[in-house]
Amino acid sequence: MANLASLVGQQKIFFIIGAAFGSFMLGVIMPASPPYTEEFKLPAPQLTSVGKKEKQDLLNIKTAVNQRIEGFTTKAAQIQEQYKKRFNFSVPARFQGAITYEIKLSGKEKVVALTFDDGPWPDTLPILNILKQNKIKATFFWIGRHLQTYPEIGKKVVAEGHAVGNHTWNHQYHQVDHFTATREIEDTGSLIYKITGVKTAMFRPPGGILNNGLAAYAQAQKMVVAMWSTDTKESYSPSPEEIINTVLSNAQSGAVVLMHDGGGNHSNTLKALPQIIAGLKKRGYKFVTLPELLEMQDKELVAQAKSANLPTEKP
Repeated sequence: MANLASLVGQQKIFFIIGAAFGSFMLGVIMPASPPYTEEFKLPAPQLTSVGKKEKQDLLNIKTAVNQRIEGFTTKAAQIQEQYKKRFNFSVPARFQGAITYEIKLSGKEKVVALTFDDGPWPDTLPILNILKQNKIKATFFWIGRHLQTYPEIGKKVVAEGHAVGNHTWNHQYHQVDHFTATREIEDTGSLIYKITGVKTAMFRPPGGILNNGLAAYAQAQKMVVAMWSTDTKESYSPSPEEIINTVLSNAQSGAVVLMHDGGGNHSNTLKALPQIIAGLKKRGYKFVTLPELLEMQDKELVAQAKSANLPTEKP
């Protein structure tokens, strides 16, 4: 029994020693984790720094997207405005149904509008070349049956940025009834739109006659009846020098010059045109289309009305 007791005692000793040794080795291999305290959290500044960067990246992206959207919106507005000017030769409200001659401007800028009647016509092409070489725009008043004959010339006029107006279908001078006036003007307007895609609210009566029923119909349709302030009188076959002198001697800011590109031989006009342009440029004139000229006067009148606290448009 003594031997057995001694053996059991030795086993207890060995067990205690083994347990102690095992605990020691476990502590070496896998150190005990310290109690969880605030000191052992992931440092807060690191998390905050990451959050700020992500937030800034999102703000940068949002800003870039907004700028891109604003850019697209601005560009779209510009395109829309260009489209309106290019494909709709409208006139300010005050000129709708009005008769205009020269456009009186009070500003210091000197401008003049060159206008050509009775086209499209073969002579329109060299006139377009002269205008293109000088980087200026003009206004063309078309006869419907001429546009029907020369549709490609009409397309070229619009493609090169010039303004167009209605000059009736047959260029009649005599008195017409309401039905005839309707067909003369509406058929021409419809063909202009069909061939070029543009609409115009400008009408020029053949021969400048205002009392034969045509101008009255145009006014009832809220078109501007566009007359002129300088007539080169090409129907009397003036020489190139006479045409040049007529234009230059009557030059003033807001002048509307009447010339012709269709319905006959206009070789003298073709000879005179480059010198007319050069002479006006030398005097400091700039060239605008008739719609642009009307817009310029409208802006002046609006500004004057605002300063005087008056209505800004025609009643």
